[in-house]
Amino acid sequence: MPKLFISYRREDSAGFAGRLTDALEQRLGAGSVFRDVDDIRPGEDFEAVIERGLRQVQAVLVVIGPGWLEAAADGRRRLDQADDFVRREVESALASGKPVVPILVGGASMPDAAALPPALRGLANRQALVMGDASWAADLARLQAVLAQWLEAPAASPAPRRKLLAGAAVVLAALGLGGWWLWQGRGPGPEAVVGAWKAEVAYPWNLSLEETFDFALRDGRIEGQASFLGVARALEAVAWRDGRLHFLTRSETVSGDEPAREMVQRYELTPVDDTLRVRLQIHRSHSVDAPLEFVAQRR
Repeated sequence: MPKLFISYRREDSAGFAGRLTDALEQRLGAGSVFRDVDDIRPGEDFEAVIERGLRQVQAVLVVIGPGWLEAAADGRRRLDQADDFVRREVESALASGKPVVPILVGGASMPDAAALPPALRGLANRQALVMGDASWAADLARLQAVLAQWLEAPAASPAPRRKLLAGAAVVLAALGLGGWWLWQGRGPGPEAVVGAWKAEVAYPWNLSLEETFDFALRDGRIEGQASFLGVARALEAVAWRDGRLHFLTRSETVSGDEPAREMVQRYELTPVDDTLRVRLQIHRSHSVDAPLEFVAQRR
């Protein structure tokens, strides 16, 4: 059964979609990615197969190339036509509530919400990942780290939860991420942060989201992931100092036709009773936002 659905426009990004499918199936196994040319046999109902594929998968990747938005037929933009299959795929994916990740390829920019049909405007709120030829290996590794949270079975008991954390640790170890914790001073030890956490975060751009944190302690190393803008991020520069956990994550912001810009999120987590007091500072290319403070509770 497929785990991922790849939506793309053939004349816009077929090459990238095929390359991405091959790379993901090498890691996740044959048949783990749904792509129309591979999964729709001659004589099958095209629409029914796509709808079934969207129901089965755990996440959807929308591959956006330079011609994705303005592709036209009969003098009309295809996204504005109700029977356009790319439009229907994205619309169904957004309506399903499943994770939807825009993948920008070929130098494409993330479309503005105003340029999308009303039913697709939610796509503009999804954090995009940029994938390029020159940085393909690194970009693919980042995508795999993001997908790891959705491709594990949901935690139904302590044992599956440990399996989830172990799976995240394997991914991060393979990517060479994480860091050694250093015990300095007094107070709770790093085992105080181990587990699964959630927090309601009010961001400065009139957006509130529930963010999640998952930490494990393995061989003296804190490993796991932290979500930012609803997407799980790999931990970097992890350190335990003075009874606090310090780490950073990375993301990208895309605005209109401007190139993608990296943002760095720096976290400081302090265990207090059975909560985590979190201080988050967002570093942009030329500025630093005022710190955000919130409390994470155990999930």
